[in-house]
Amino acid sequence: MFNNTFLARLLLIGLGVIGLYTVMSEISPAEITLIPCIFHSVTDIPCPGCGMTRACVALVQGKFGTAWDYHPFSFFLIGLAIATAFFPVWLKNTWTHHSPITRNLIVIGGIIFCLSIWAIKIYSGLEL
Repeated sequence: MFNNTFLARLLLIGLGVIGLYTVMSEISPAEITLIPCIFHSVTDIPCPGCGMTRACVALVQGKFGTAWDYHPFSFFLIGLAIATAFFPVWLKNTWTHHSPITRNLIVIGGIIFCLSIWAIKIYSGLEL
């Protein structure tokens, strides 16, 4: 049965395997194209998540600066995956401990953060 904990562990294992393979093969995160972006393919504009795969691979390789340049949100994503995979009860208790208003503010803040990164990178012409 698929649940959040299983999927988070699967994500971390997959990233670990890809990271190990890319390190052993001396492949840089820039050369990784695992998931084609449909939004980018259709509109020729990078989506808010463009660069996330390369950022996660760079994180696994220990290239934190490179990961930040690709997509700063990757640090949150990996942290959330680790918390979900190894501390699911603590994460659930922490999340449900907060009021619905606080939880909504956290989600809205995350969305605004991700969209802000996207807008800044598009405006400044940085590669996503």
